[in-house]
Amino acid sequence: MDELKKFDWYYITPNTYVIEPIECDGKAYSRVYDKFDTFCIKRKPLKLLDETLKKLGSSYKAATDFSKMFLGKGKHKVPIVLSYDQPYVFLPILSPSSSKNIWIAQHAIINIQKYEDSTMIILKNDVEFKLPIHYTAFCTQYVCATMLLKYALKQREAIHRELGFLKN
Repeated sequence: MDELKKFDWYYITPNTYVIEPIECDGKAYSRVYDKFDTFCIKRKPLKLLDETLKKLGSSYKAATDFSKMFLGKGKHKVPIVLSYDQPYVFLPILSPSSSKNIWIAQHAIINIQKYEDSTMIILKNDVEFKLPIHYTAFCTQYVCATMLLKYALKQREAIHRELGFLKN
């Protein structure tokens, strides 16, 4: 942990691949794996997500409401959509309120493998990451995240069509 760079603030971007909770000096932090590096942020993962969503003009509640609108209100581990120029999706491994929950960027995964009673993912930057979740449960989460992304893209396309129609 000492060799990791520490930052007081950070906003999730498309370069963010994994957000993992860690403890440092008795405090809850996030270890962020991004496209280029790994570092520590002095925030819990859920707080980091919420602050990023607020910076984008939304909130964690709005993001979960959007997901539940598509995936079903009964779902409790819903992936969430963040959107800069293009939407992208983060999926939780456990309950989002769990202090052990890890958030994974759906777009960062290039391979998913069964590993004993857990799951190994390989990220675009060739980092292998062992997740404390059964393979089939993770695959289900991944499929939900992929379907949610398609839905978000279709919603965005419909809005752009309507805006184009209004211009004429």
